This record gives sequence, structure tokens and C-alpha cells, in this order.
Amino acid sequence: MHKKLMNSPGKKSKLNVAAGFSVAELLNVVALIGIVTSFALISFLNANKSFKLAGATRTLSTYLEKARVDSVRRHGGANINVDSATSYTVNIDFDGTGTTARTFTLPEGTSLRYTLPPSTNIIDPSTTPLIITYDWRGRTGTTVLLTLTDSRTGVGSSTVSVGPVGDVSTDTTVTGPAATQTPQTTVSTTSGIKSMQ
Repeated sequence: MHKKLMNSPGKKSKLNVAAGFSVAELLNVVALIGIVTSFALISFLNANKSFKLAGATRTLSTYLEKARVDSVRRHGGANINVDSATSYTVNIDFDGTGTTARTFTLPEGTSLRYTLPPSTNIIDPSTTPLIITYDWRGRTGTTVLLTLTDSRTGVGSSTVSVGPVGDVSTDTTVTGPAATQTPQTTVSTTSGIKSMQ
């Protein structure tokens, strides 16, 4: 038995119409993707520059600490020579055979300057070199604020502070030595002290 299928006269067959995007909609999507991608690329490049600056700051502070430890271990003689705006030289015992010098170059676009607090004058080390020398107790005797700056826009600066007792801290501000504290209690040298008899 064969059944005949008949088309009912009330129903007409639909043409297959492919639904899709218009050219204007497609261009809007492509433009939006381009804008988002360009912002992401700019943010990535700035983050990469910031990471390089942070890495250079960590490296400098690490070698300052190594020079301090080497000076204590060998009873003095370790130092960091800052005589360029783009590099510095570390003079420590790197391999156990005595003091050797190694020069470290900062990443491209990064420059190094310093101040001697409480002064706020920024000094270029290529014109006025600085040698941070540690004594046998790991002390420097002066406070130095080293500032690493990226010359490109979108990246800030980073600081390394070396205190007179040799302590190293990063991204801090130094305004100068603390004022001399006045004693809370005044003790007379002739009275108030028991005599030892």
C-alpha cells in the first residue's frame, strides 16, 4: 500500500532563507575586538615595563645586601660603585678568591639617580659618582636614596634606601635624620644616684 501525501492547499512551502550577520554588524564586531585588543596590548606593555623596573630594583637591593654581608664576613672592603646612570659596579667576593668587580646594566630605558637625605637634590651619578662602602660591621655611615626611573610613559619610579647602619629598604621615602629626642626624666649627676659604698 502506498500512501499518497498531498500538499494541503492552505500551507505553502517556505523557502530556505539563511539567517546571518549583515556587513555593518560584522564591521562593528571587528572594530570592537580591535579596540579591546589595543587596550590589552598597551596594558601588557606597561605591565612588562613595570616588571622590568621592579626586577632592576630587586637586583640592586639584593647586591646592596650581599655587599653588606660580604663586608661583615671579610671585615670590610665591600662596596657598590654608582658612577653611571645606566649601570653600577659591585665589588664583593663573588667566588671566594677575593674582591672582584662586576658591572650590572639596568634594563633599556631605566636610569639611576640618587639623593643624600635630608637634601632633596637629585644627583646624576655620571657627573657625581657615588661609592657606597660598608665597614666591618656592615655600616655605611650615610643615608643614600637611590631612585630607578623608567623614561617611558606609564611607568613610575622605584626607590632603594640605604641607611647609615647598612639597612636596605625598597620603595620608601627618606626625609632626613630624626630629631634628637629630649629626655623624659632629668637626673641630676649629684643627687638621685645612690653611691656605691
